[in-house]
Amino acid sequence: MSKTKKALSFILSCVILLTAFSGCEMLDLSIEPTTQPVSGGPVDGLNEIGYTLAYLRTDSLNPYECESETNLNVVRLMFDPLFNIGNDFKPSGVIAESYTYSDDNKITITLKAGLTFSDGSALGAEDVVYSFVLAKKSETYSPALENITDASADGSSSVVFTLKKADPYEVSNLYFPIIKKGSDKDTSSSDDYSSAIPVGSGRYTLVTENEAKKLVANKTHLGSYYPKYNFIGLRDITEVSSVPSLFDLNEIDFYTESFSEGVYKRYSGTSSTFETSNFVYLGINSQSNILKESSVRRALSLLIDRTNIASVSFSDFAEPTATPFHPSFYGIKDCSILPVKYDEESAEELLKDAGFDTFNSEGILYNPQKGKLQLRLLVNKDNSFKLATARNIQQTFAAVGIDVILKEYSYKSYLSAVEEGAYELYIGEVSLSNSFNLSGFFTEDGEYAYGIDFESKSAVDYKSFLSGTKTMQEFLDTFTDELPFIPLMYRKGITVKSNRINTASQTIVSDYLYNINEWTVG
Repeated sequence: MSKTKKALSFILSCVILLTAFSGCEMLDLSIEPTTQPVSGGPVDGLNEIGYTLAYLRTDSLNPYECESETNLNVVRLMFDPLFNIGNDFKPSGVIAESYTYSDDNKITITLKAGLTFSDGSALGAEDVVYSFVLAKKSETYSPALENITDASADGSSSVVFTLKKADPYEVSNLYFPIIKKGSDKDTSSSDDYSSAIPVGSGRYTLVTENEAKKLVANKTHLGSYYPKYNFIGLRDITEVSSVPSLFDLNEIDFYTESFSEGVYKRYSGTSSTFETSNFVYLGINSQSNILKESSVRRALSLLIDRTNIASVSFSDFAEPTATPFHPSFYGIKDCSILPVKYDEESAEELLKDAGFDTFNSEGILYNPQKGKLQLRLLVNKDNSFKLATARNIQQTFAAVGIDVILKEYSYKSYLSAVEEGAYELYIGEVSLSNSFNLSGFFTEDGEYAYGIDFESKSAVDYKSFLSGTKTMQEFLDTFTDELPFIPLMYRKGITVKSNRINTASQTIVSDYLYNINEWTVG
């Protein structure tokens, strides 16, 4: 297997065979109507700026060109997606009315009737296809669309998406913004078509007055939209690092922090966490003589206090998990799952069963055939959250006689060491799609398949699950028994809003400003 892969995808540190395709019972392919907040009636909001958001002047407000989370927060207000993704990672229709999944791995989306863009023009299937092509090329949306090869219009109100491989939850990845076809090109420019802020159908539209920008409520959004305030101010900034300072100076009223760099940052104001699909796990070298036995791997998992690590090492910005899926994921809600639990007694019994029942002169568990229970653990020392996690594991394992040699590397050296297989364990993180597709772990050319046996029962059963011949429960049972890698947690981010906003902030996976229409200030 090539070990160069796309970029390792560590971060700093799928109607067919319906019952068989179930999570743990029949898979519900219906979608809930959008729960996007709308006001109780046509009561016009105040014609004033209620609150102010930051936008990065050096970044774009074109959804397919912007890169910063700061501008993405603004973009999500200007452009609607096909689906919103809830905190259970289940899709709810925004532009989409319904969808069907066929046995040839195609998803057909039916659009809501009477949709218009903010300029009054009709929104149809061709606009969705046009947006999909751009999304496939963008850094922000292309990873989620990797398993979708093509989109085509089927009349004016239906779009057919073609998948490379079956995935029962692929629809959760269709949250890319829809723009009016061709509106991202400025035809008035004398040179070749230059970039322009395209036309969307979102909750707000952009207005520029004397170089100052603000957002104005789009009253035709989904037929009717009446927020508490008709305007949102935009404060231009030149660098993202200035956002917290501007917040402290009361120049902006909201910002987000994903902690992707693994460094805790001080924040003020009222905060709330949001869920992500950033999966943190303990990678295992399947070629290790000591870790070949699943009983040893299960023992290690039982010795990890995930709750403590999430609280202390990740400063409460993580959700412990015993499976490779987010605990809130609707695909596993009816499954029987082992609890996230530290269990030293059960771990010691498993180690005894594996022959590690005596201690050597150094106080390390010993097996006459395999030697002492000594493990090299790789970690990216540039990420303080993961470094603290590694040290926590080292101390916990040492208490029962497992010697962990911590290998702390800078990011590039860490990647090289993982590629070379110079480890028994490593702390890894990957940004999974909202369908939580695990093929990147279980295929030979997978982006994060380091140390995994591609012929293991877990790998085979996962492929069977995707193809519809095994249930989610069957896969999870196999995974829990084998543990080709050890799930630890899903990382969280936070939103911070000023204390003068007296409405609780509601976030969903695809929109951190979900209920901004309800916000009031005082």
